[in-house]
Amino acid sequence: MKILFKIILKSIKFLITLILLILLLVNFQYLRTEIFYKDSNNKFEGDSFYNPYKNFTKNTYRANFHAHSIAWKKVTNGHQTSTEVYNNYKSNGYDVASLSNYHHISIDSTESEYIPAYEHGYNIKKCHYLIIGADKVSYFDFSLFQSFHHKQQVIKKLSERDGLITVAHPKFNNAFSKEDMKFLKGYDFIEVFTLYRSSPEIWDAALSNGYPAWLMANDDYHDINKPGQFMVSWTRISSKEKNKEQLLEALKSGCFYGVRNEQHAEINELDSCIVNGNKISISFKLKADSIKFIGDNGIVRKAYSNQDTASYNILRDDSYIRVEAKTGEEIINLNPVIRYDGISLPDKNSLPEVNHLLTFLTRILFFISGIILLALILLINGKFQSSLRFIGSLFKKSR
Repeated sequence: MKILFKIILKSIKFLITLILLILLLVNFQYLRTEIFYKDSNNKFEGDSFYNPYKNFTKNTYRANFHAHSIAWKKVTNGHQTSTEVYNNYKSNGYDVASLSNYHHISIDSTESEYIPAYEHGYNIKKCHYLIIGADKVSYFDFSLFQSFHHKQQVIKKLSERDGLITVAHPKFNNAFSKEDMKFLKGYDFIEVFTLYRSSPEIWDAALSNGYPAWLMANDDYHDINKPGQFMVSWTRISSKEKNKEQLLEALKSGCFYGVRNEQHAEINELDSCIVNGNKISISFKLKADSIKFIGDNGIVRKAYSNQDTASYNILRDDSYIRVEAKTGEEIINLNPVIRYDGISLPDKNSLPEVNHLLTFLTRILFFISGIILLALILLINGKFQSSLRFIGSLFKKSR
């Protein structure tokens, strides 16, 4: 009985020590925490209107940038080979099919204009980012909780490398909130349509607070054999040619739209989006069941039924207007027409300033918590007294 008790006691001690060691390692991550000034973005202002579809042509390319294959020795969630994933998309009419495995950039050797991508993030809250056009992988992250400051710091690190930054599946596990979108800066897109929920309200929160985020629509494919994972959400990019450089430029300018249809079909298409003065005129290939003009805070400003054309006069209190069209099961979301000064939109590369005093104090707190965790590990394993004696001897030698 005593032997069994000792075994149980040792097992409990080992388990507690292991947990504390993991927490200690994680604590080292948080020693790098930066605290930022939370300056909210200002609403879009100006007497001019930025139309992302100014150079729109009907020559568009169907794209998916978020898909996973078997990777990392099958540790991550992917069930087909990279070749199978590429072939699945190409054989179903996709012009652009990027593989976005976690922290790994894949290349399709058969596609000369392939656009590389990867998914960033290994935290329990699922605060992930899709990096499009990436040339190198970043491993910088905070694996447990993430405040606004941690999310902003990760974006800051990602922006130091090449690639367009997408806030991935923001509503999945409630990783990103409307409050976050008031202050976050430095990213390019918000994944509005994806396997893991649609997030138009998160997008509207960013736009309503003056951040010019474009939408992104992707499958987030993991397994073609599971319903709802393949050919459900996609992006239609307007570009003169299927050229990597031109496609990326179209993405940067917002000259594309997002589509979601759980029936996998592509029904309607955008013909044109023209802005003349303060009037937006929209034209679709087919009559849509509904066309909505949506403004600040996601409020529907005007709606049409059973039409292929529609228009809206932008009001003084509209800082932006975006269009949503529904045809059968298909939903098309357009990027917003944004009020601006006629020169340039707010700079996405302008990051908030670091609060150095609070950063220092925060790091002190994590340093103290690390000392406490280390002391607990030593205490549980009967090494605390001997460690103190060792430290004391070092001090004596230094005198």
